[in-house]
Amino acid sequence: MFPRDKDARGTGTISMAIRSSARSATRPPGSSEIRIANRISEIARVASLVDAFGKDNNLSEHTVVALNVSLDEILNNIISYGYDDAGPHEIMVRLARRRGKVEVVVEDDGKPFDPAVQPAPDLNAKDRLGGVGIHFVRNLTDEMEYSRVGAINHLRIAKKI
Repeated sequence: MFPRDKDARGTGTISMAIRSSARSATRPPGSSEIRIANRISEIARVASLVDAFGKDNNLSEHTVVALNVSLDEILNNIISYGYDDAGPHEIMVRLARRRGKVEVVVEDDGKPFDPAVQPAPDLNAKDRLGGVGIHFVRNLTDEMEYSRVGAINHLRIAKKI
């Protein structure tokens, strides 16, 4: 959940944070982190972070686009299908450049869901409704791992650079 601050009226407001290697001495070089609310509009903030991360780390446009499309799909699925309630939830996205690749970790407290074990869609099926997003992520990235620790989903994807 998000930390709540009191505004002038005494109502709770949600505080969110962006942590970037350029703004924080506690993050290792070549890494950035953002925490967003479970709202579709928040995906634009992640895209801006990925764009800045790409620029700061001299990533190709191809790599930045692949990461943005993948994160758009992953976050859209978490926000749209991951929660049983309409309350506020926090989703963390961390990017790090290491050993010739960009690693992205997404953590959320939604329902357990392992995209790595989902079957590939039948792209020729005439009655297919959706189901291609995870397929896109698999094709745009080089690695995908999922784990659940306590009540938190951990999804790691990686793209070779």
